[in-house]
Amino acid sequence: MKDKEAERVDVLLVGYENHENLGLRSIMAYLLQEGHRVALAPFFPGMHDAVLEAARRHRPRVIGFSLIFQYALEQFGTLMRALRTAGVDAHFTAGGHFPSLRPEETLLLLPELDSVVRFEGEHTLADLIDRLDQPQEWRLVQGLAFRKDDTVTVNPARPLIADLDRLPPVYRNEPREAGPGIPMAAMLASRGCLFDCSFCSIRQFYAGASGARRRVRTPAGVAAEMRSLYDEKAVRFFAFQDDDFAAHSARERAWLEDFLKALRDAGLQGRIRWKISCRVDDLQPALLEEMIGHGLMAVYLGVESGSATGLRSLNKRVTVEQNLAAVELLKEHDVALAVGFMLFDPSSTFDTVRENVAFLRQVGWDGYFPVNFCKMLPYAGTPIEEQLRRTERLRGTLVDPDYGFLDPRLDGYAWLVQRIFAKRNFAPDGSVALLQRADFDERLSRSFAGLTPATGVGEQVARLAARSNQSVCETLEALMAHVLEGGIDGVLKRQDALVDLAERAWRTEMAIEIALRRLAAVRSDAQPQDTVAIPM
Repeated sequence: MKDKEAERVDVLLVGYENHENLGLRSIMAYLLQEGHRVALAPFFPGMHDAVLEAARRHRPRVIGFSLIFQYALEQFGTLMRALRTAGVDAHFTAGGHFPSLRPEETLLLLPELDSVVRFEGEHTLADLIDRLDQPQEWRLVQGLAFRKDDTVTVNPARPLIADLDRLPPVYRNEPREAGPGIPMAAMLASRGCLFDCSFCSIRQFYAGASGARRRVRTPAGVAAEMRSLYDEKAVRFFAFQDDDFAAHSARERAWLEDFLKALRDAGLQGRIRWKISCRVDDLQPALLEEMIGHGLMAVYLGVESGSATGLRSLNKRVTVEQNLAAVELLKEHDVALAVGFMLFDPSSTFDTVRENVAFLRQVGWDGYFPVNFCKMLPYAGTPIEEQLRRTERLRGTLVDPDYGFLDPRLDGYAWLVQRIFAKRNFAPDGSVALLQRADFDERLSRSFAGLTPATGVGEQVARLAARSNQSVCETLEALMAHVLEGGIDGVLKRQDALVDLAERAWRTEMAIEIALRRLAAVRSDAQPQDTVAIPM
């Protein structure tokens, strides 16, 4: 009995852990610092048993779910019902973008849920734990929304944490590997973003509470954490998860210069490699060269559109020419590259899709990276979601929202495109993920002294990526021609032509996948939670 009692925790945190969930792990570190007992249970869709086993073992007073976007509501709802059915009677709370922006709807959609921790969770969750047995005091917990007697109460938002350096380092387990023998760690140097792209909920999330929309840690503090991980866990690759590793303003560029100096002072220059996500107008040639000299080797670039109309609709505040220049700059400096791109957005017409395909062809002809694309998702709380609702174009459900185009033929075209390229673009064993993995492995091996990649692997991967990119653009153009000629009904009636078009694309991708699996840079048994392919 004593052993079981010793295992009991105050909080069990549950969330996706494809990569280290730094949001949950920061909350965990803060709660541990405050003297609370905390456990973490990684969750993947369908893996309810592991979370249930953790709940039974730890018997938590509170279970906190990291439910970032509304698209995960059903998955977490199923998990919560399974836990309740199994007799778990802990207080259920949830955090993330959607619960923070829509607390009443979250509590309505998830009847098993008792409360919502809105916006940043460290202090609010600690406050809730301290008052858990006094529900009459829950109204005093800033940042909390809760259900009591079928009534939802939304308390005033708690101000954002002004000084991120006052938080303890995030809780970490043993590191995973970025590549064979190269331990990695996720990092966070800042929270928030100063931009207001219409499709993104980051600005709305941080604007929901008082405080600066973007806050940064001190460069010395970030470098010190990296040095500690290097010394104690042999980490040599760092994946920054900042929403925007910004260099847009003079102040942000000064921070980056100080960060690079801090890496030198910490003795890390030449010993580590790192990856960032940024906007195209963050890339300053001279500063980029300095960053590469200090270990930068991979960039996820938020391009989003190759159409001026699309960029205006998404409120990106950049031009197509800037997008092209940023891609070319990274190619010139031999940086591993992945590009976020939306082939479709609410402003799309066949003309803008044609412009987007031309853009993909231009940046992808050489196979430097596999082009990837999606349809813009109308996240809850974003300006574009509100615009779609106001113009009565928002479709679907709250959990799975969608929208229609002004040209009904484009709805059918987008539907077909999404189905033809679903596996290629999004599956962990699809050719985009495999190509990214192969390219990343080759570059990582090449960048560390003493690790020699197989001869010609990089060139083979580039040829395969170029073949995939060409097939994609040809298929998109051919399908568009069919739709414009005969309409979507005409295309569906000509099933043989449609099937032949799709099968040609699938055969090409299958041949590429087979070729990739023959290369030493690709592990045939890789699982999505084990890989560090640049996320799309």
